[in-house]
Amino acid sequence: MSFIDEYIRVIKLTRKPKKDEFLMIAKVTGVGLVLIGLLGTAISLLGSLLKGF
Repeated sequence: MSFIDEYIRVIKLTRKPKKDEFLMIAKVTGVGLVLIGLLGTAISLLGSLLKGF
């Protein structure tokens, strides 16, 4: 199977998400971004506090 055939097969299987599906994906993505940001901030603060010792 060529790349073009696989590409066409994938395009035929995809569909536009419904509004509720889109909103759920957006919420989960937003929560993930916030959690990663908080984790990065905590690590940064911990590193700056430990740098003083």
